[in-house]
Amino acid sequence: MNNSKEKTFALVTGGSSGIGLAYAEEWARKGYNILIVSNREDLNTEAQNYLQPLFPEQQILTRYQDLTSENAAQELFDFCESENIVVEVLVNNAGMFYFGAAVEKPMALSHKMTMLHSTTPADLCILFGKKMKERKCGYILNASSITAFMSFPTIAVYQATKSYLLKFSKGIHHELSHYGVKVCCVCPGAVDTDLYNLPLKMRKRLCAIGVMLKPEQIAKRGVRATLHGRKVKIPGIINYFFLFLCFLIPGFLVDLVKKRFV
Repeated sequence: MNNSKEKTFALVTGGSSGIGLAYAEEWARKGYNILIVSNREDLNTEAQNYLQPLFPEQQILTRYQDLTSENAAQELFDFCESENIVVEVLVNNAGMFYFGAAVEKPMALSHKMTMLHSTTPADLCILFGKKMKERKCGYILNASSITAFMSFPTIAVYQATKSYLLKFSKGIHHELSHYGVKVCCVCPGAVDTDLYNLPLKMRKRLCAIGVMLKPEQIAKRGVRATLHGRKVKIPGIINYFFLFLCFLIPGFLVDLVKKRFV
């Protein structure tokens, strides 16, 4: 794959399915070559086979990699450098989810989620962000969650890692904005993917009433917000209502949820 010609890419972690694949397709529509990175070789192949016919004149590449390992970000950055791939768009989308009390889950699971949602994305922002700053051009889209604004039981580690990514994104947004690099943190509510392990019928109902958005809707709004230089984007008006409602919930109601589910 090596040659003397630089290739401008949108790198999408977790881009082999769900909202990540929607992000990859949306950036491809903007004219970028795509590099999908995930730990599912089978889904990588399916994503490539889906996108390549849609964008025959662009390169759709995939890389199998576990982004929860300690040196994942450096290894991915070194790969792009060795292959002369210029990452003009970085989308930190890879994620995992589970319900349950943190102390009842294996500690290794918490470590894995922290690496995937916080450490590796931050490292990738630093590594690729430095290159973008030097070129005075680039876009970083970090996929957080509306739970980053909340503090509820059963998702303690998830919401904490997403909150870290939100605050980190805000910080580097200001650090890089004067150098032509736009950083946006997208914080969707419920998304119609397999991440939550919900029944298909329930997902359809939630989409019909607007509580849950489809991946394509999130991707379009997230990419548009990034291109426009937005610092934070919460897709879906109904999510602003839920967010406001969460701030009004008294502590004793949170304790009732805790007693019921934890």
